Amino acid sequence: MSFLPKICIAWVSTLALLAGPSCATLTGASAKSQQWVEIAASALDEGDTSGALQSLAKAEDYDDKNPSLHHVRALAYLQRKELAAATVSAKIAHELAPTDSTIATTYGKILMDAGRELEAERALLPAANDTLYRDSYRARTNLAIIYMKRGKAELAMDQLERAINESPIKACHAYYFRSQMRLKSGAMRDSLKDLEHATSGVCASLAEAHLGLGIALAKDRQYQRARSKFVEISQRFPGTDIAEKARENLGYLP
Repeated sequence: MSFLPKICIAWVSTLALLAGPSCATLTGASAKSQQWVEIAASALDEGDTSGALQSLAKAEDYDDKNPSLHHVRALAYLQRKELAAATVSAKIAHELAPTDSTIATTYGKILMDAGRELEAERALLPAANDTLYRDSYRARTNLAIIYMKRGKAELAMDQLERAINESPIKACHAYYFRSQMRLKSGAMRDSLKDLEHATSGVCASLAEAHLGLGIALAKDRQYQRARSKFVEISQRFPGTDIAEKARENLGYLP
């Protein structure tokens, strides 16, 4: 498997990403705007990007300076793979709320997708170092990806280990990327431990990690476990590129 697979860092529920004060603390137009933003976020969680964008247009009628509005719009465009539009909305949200770490993390992720890694790093560093930001591990994982691409292994590993220390249960991608770095350095047992974390509990839906675990098991000559894992992947993630790769790897086993 490639050391630097092209995967996106997964997001938690859009509702959990909303920035700004709750509706209970707002009045007038701002409160109405936020209500429509939350309706849009619910639609986005259900995969209804068109409905989300319609609700955001209504939110904008009440308050076009609501950072949450532009943040969720960026996520909607990102879900539709409209990167240019997502970048514009994320930038507006970041300019309206420059100290909001959730918005900064989204903006940094989108800049990464756009290949603007220096700008992404500038957005992500404050979020990663925000001690009050409960999802700082997300910013750290994105920073690690940037450093991995630059060949700065020590910096990448430092960010991954910090991400895992700050959120040992939810840092799924951090475990996965650390496993790949450890596998590359020959630390097979430690790599397998990371992959077990990256494929269990709240991380169980991370398909790339399941494939990575199967490949690592095969490299460690644990062929029966590898075979079972590849079959499991085919059944759990049918019709995906990951399932196809699992079937290919299954054919290589002795």
